[in-house]
Amino acid sequence: MGEGWLRWVRAGLWLVPGLLVLGAVAALLWGGPRAAGSAASGSAAGVCAPLSGMEPVAVKIEGESGSIHEATGYAAPEGEVLVPLRGLVEHAAPVYWDEFGRTVSLLGPQDVLSVHFRGDRVETRAAVLNGEVIATRAVRCERQVYLPAELVSAVLHLEVVLHPAADLRLAPRGGPSSRPR
Repeated sequence: MGEGWLRWVRAGLWLVPGLLVLGAVAALLWGGPRAAGSAASGSAAGVCAPLSGMEPVAVKIEGESGSIHEATGYAAPEGEVLVPLRGLVEHAAPVYWDEFGRTVSLLGPQDVLSVHFRGDRVETRAAVLNGEVIATRAVRCERQVYLPAELVSAVLHLEVVLHPAADLRLAPRGGPSSRPR
């Protein structure tokens, strides 16, 4: 028994450092997990590159209980408004984050939307809605993901209400949300 045990110890002494070296090589070749908000993806103004040139807009979300949560979204020149999931949409619906896999999923009453950011990308033009790939825009900055307000409202069955004060509200359909707060 002593000789067999000694072989396993010797093998382990070679195997563990070998696996560590293999992991380091893999991280160098494929980039390993990296923060999407790295210096390469940011701009000098503090807004990540895909959002630069967009106008900040106040976005509010109203839950079924009437509670209001507010965050900053971004309006593109063509009129599309991107809303943040973290700190805003997650107050109205379940949002699941897979930081390692760089995937976020939004669960609506009848729909599931998933967005995956491959490699070091901070922007994607596709998502999966109920198992089907759809064309949409999604931006990842730091630990935040921004999705189009129209898509979020469709998945969560919310109404998009624009107010003259340059803010946007996502509210339950048919609710008392048409008045500014």
